[in-house]
Order: sequence, then structure tokens, then C-alpha cells
Amino acid sequence: MADPNAPQEFIVQGEPVKSGQLADHLSNEPSVKRVGQVAPDVVILSMTKTQADHLRSTFRTIVVEPNAPLKPFDAG
Repeated sequence: MADPNAPQEFIVQGEPVKSGQLADHLSNEPSVKRVGQVAPDVVILSMTKTQADHLRSTFRTIVVEPNAPLKPFDAG
């Protein structure tokens, strides 16, 4: 199992991303790094699993999932 204290990339989606609430919250979390933004309501963040769990509990309307390579549609 992955070390919960090791940073990894997570995809974060929801209204708090679009509205800026998440960005305001993260201004107090310097160890969480924004990797990129793929849509107005979707960002990729580098953080620990513990920090991801904290975001889930702080913003109940967001989805936080580990970032993983997409599989091709024809993958069996």
C-alpha cells in the first residue's frame, strides 16, 4: 500500500473548484501543489492521502480521486 504521507497526484472536481473556494482554502495549505487545471471545475493537485481525505471532509460536494493514466477505449 502507498505511503499516506507521500505526495501523489489527485484529480479534484466540483463547484468549490469553479467558485474559487478551494483555491482560497489551499492558500493556507502550502504543501498542497496545484499541478494543472483541466476544466473550470477540475484541477490536479499534488498532496498526501491524508490531505486528500481532509479536503473530502471539508468540501462535501467535491470528488477527490487519485490521478491515473487513462486506458484506451479498446483496452480489453
